[in-house]
Amino acid sequence: MVISPDDAHGGEKFARHLGLVGATNIGLGAMLGGGIYVISGTAAGMIGPALVLAYLVTGILAMFTAINYAEIASSIPKQGGGYTFAHDTLGGLPAFFTGWFLMLGNIVACGLYALAVAHTLVIFLPNGTEFIAVVALIIIAITFITNLVSVKSVSGVLGVLNIAQAIILFSFIVVGLMFIEPANLTPLFAENAGFPAFMATIAFIYISFVGFELVTSASEEIMEPAKNVPKAIFLTVAIGTGVYMAASLVLVGVVPYLEIAQTFTPIAHVYAVMLGQWAQILGLAGMAASNYAALNATFLAGARIVYSMGRDRFLPKSFESVSKRFKTPIPALILVLILVSLFAMTADVVLVAQLAVFGYLVAQGIVNFSVIILRRKGLSVPGTFKAPLFPLFPILGFIFCFALIPSLDYIVLQLGVILTMIGLVLYTIYGRRSNRRHEDIILNDVKCQQ
Repeated sequence: MVISPDDAHGGEKFARHLGLVGATNIGLGAMLGGGIYVISGTAAGMIGPALVLAYLVTGILAMFTAINYAEIASSIPKQGGGYTFAHDTLGGLPAFFTGWFLMLGNIVACGLYALAVAHTLVIFLPNGTEFIAVVALIIIAITFITNLVSVKSVSGVLGVLNIAQAIILFSFIVVGLMFIEPANLTPLFAENAGFPAFMATIAFIYISFVGFELVTSASEEIMEPAKNVPKAIFLTVAIGTGVYMAASLVLVGVVPYLEIAQTFTPIAHVYAVMLGQWAQILGLAGMAASNYAALNATFLAGARIVYSMGRDRFLPKSFESVSKRFKTPIPALILVLILVSLFAMTADVVLVAQLAVFGYLVAQGIVNFSVIILRRKGLSVPGTFKAPLFPLFPILGFIFCFALIPSLDYIVLQLGVILTMIGLVLYTIYGRRSNRRHEDIILNDVKCQQ
């Protein structure tokens, strides 16, 4: 097991404010964001009414990885989520790449969510499309301030937004079920859409299911993490999958799927078809609330990963700094603020979504494998949650993650290779030696204490 500063010196830098509800809010805040409100229309264009089935299959496959996260989070309830899991079991290059791709995935996703909120707000401004970037930057700045104050404030914001979007989504589903035209549901698959298209759709919408990862990124701020983190993970995936299936059924059932294939506001569009233009505002409000909730949750998780990589010296030590007043990692938050702001200026929704998925799949694939190492090294804490039928779920989760990557667009795969090379250079030049020196210091400190 790789020793961390927290292991060596004990004590906690973060205050544990979050219970089961707060932890679940973080997961659902990210899960019910851009996935259903923004990219579901494009996904429907890829596969047709079978989008409902695609959400079901993706939820089932995501649960394989979620089960593994629940086990390892119970034994290693520390900041950084998947990165920390890989660091404390595998160490070295696998740990670095897990953190690298999770960090990039979260930053890219934050850009997507900020732009989605901006698109809903500029509708109410004269010549609003000219101010999308400015509005996105303002939204990002507000998110930074919210995360700066405390994680409790983030959870409070997410709680309010999740209630708002839940009401809007529930209303959309209940009303929409009465407007479904059976003719819109046949044929089930879009023309010429076979197994490759189905896999491509699953890969595309996978960004909608990464909320459970964000729960583990704030483990040090969750009360009784060994009990609450696994429950929050399962609740996030189960609730999210059910909502996605019901909402997507309404989307492709009320209007022909091709009608929403070209819009990034599909729920607002269908709301308008059902109840008139006034209802479109309700759909846009839900879209703004859900994506801002996702932005807050993902911003929080991204900063915690930067903090954790600074703690382990894969990134400079300054990113480990935590404010004594606010109990939040200010340097890490500032880095995320800068990168998300830069990215939000030049985002393409489809490209952004797929690039984020690439990062998440690579990182989560490594984490799935790390559960096997956790068991074989005897690092699993007795009495905590254990994945059943071991090693079936770690193997299935690993295969699922890497099997989906080839289904992403070719340009995304090219960018993924470039980002991998950049990460490898950073690790070779700085991260490897800095981390090794730091581990030696920590090991010496432990020996001195014995």
